[in-house]
Amino acid sequence: MNTSYRTADRQLPTGTVTFLFTDIEGSTALAQNYPDEINLLLERHHAILRQAIESRNGHVFRIVGDAFASAFHTIGDAVEAALEAQRRLQREAWHPTPVKVRMGIHTGAAQAGDLRELGDGYGSYLTLTRVQRVMSAAHGGQILLSSASAELVREQP
Repeated sequence: MNTSYRTADRQLPTGTVTFLFTDIEGSTALAQNYPDEINLLLERHHAILRQAIESRNGHVFRIVGDAFASAFHTIGDAVEAALEAQRRLQREAWHPTPVKVRMGIHTGAAQAGDLRELGDGYGSYLTLTRVQRVMSAAHGGQILLSSASAELVREQP
């Protein structure tokens, strides 16, 4: 059963939650090689991700540089948000170089107050660590699902 945790005027899901973490592959090199363009690039990246996540009932609960952490009530919404974001990122005319974003999805426990450093007091250490590892295994342009999330996708009609 999912309930909600309210923080900063956002209703964050609790209980069993699907998390989507994203990260630009090679972002440090992008910033070093294109210091004049990086801010505009990040603004466009952020707008695309936020729109895709929020249009699928997702909640962005943390942004660190180019990395997004978001939560969804359902696996279907998380997968659709990730697919939409990847499609839009691939269609975007990036200049001076393409932006490739890796994404990881994991479903697990979430509750308020469990973790201060990764989730601003939101999430479960084990769950957030797993989604971080799933995302880190992806290459730019990929969406990887944990076995828990993949099983939920298979169970959907």
